[in-house]
Amino acid sequence: MKCDIPLTPEQSRFAANHHDIVYKFLQKRRLPEDEFYDVVIFGYLRAVRRFFNEERLQYYEFTTIAWSCMEADFLNYLKKQRRRKYAVEIVSLHAGLFEDDPPLEETIIAPDDLIHQMGTELLLHDLARQVSKEQMDIVHMRSNGYNLQDIASHQNTSTKHIRKLLKDVQNVLMELCNE
Repeated sequence: MKCDIPLTPEQSRFAANHHDIVYKFLQKRRLPEDEFYDVVIFGYLRAVRRFFNEERLQYYEFTTIAWSCMEADFLNYLKKQRRRKYAVEIVSLHAGLFEDDPPLEETIIAPDDLIHQMGTELLLHDLARQVSKEQMDIVHMRSNGYNLQDIASHQNTSTKHIRKLLKDVQNVLMELCNE
């Protein structure tokens, strides 16, 4: 409950005598009673308490105060509902989506080394069609762990030339990956 302080007997009688304001509010706002009565009634009861306890409010009609409090509670309810809509639901990989489902971790496909190897080989095959034999030799040596100086020595050229050839291979490879 929004307030633990009960209404005084006088406030309770007043609330009962003016209770029709709640139904008028729901009707005016076209809100279904079964869904929104519990939302606005607390604003109504707060208005009763405030009307009796805050002297400055005595200058206003009780209907105005009640309407304002019910409107505030209704708008707060709508804000809360919107926040729920955007709230993220956390799902565990160790549980199924529904009670009888297997855990999600069992439904995830594990990486397949053979598929990965085949994909790499196909990419290298496509690369070999677009670069020179010298460049492919350099790629194979580099993939086997040779450093640029060792490759340059083996190819009887400079490391600068090896870098340029590898840069050209990289550009071709990027084009292949973007296709």
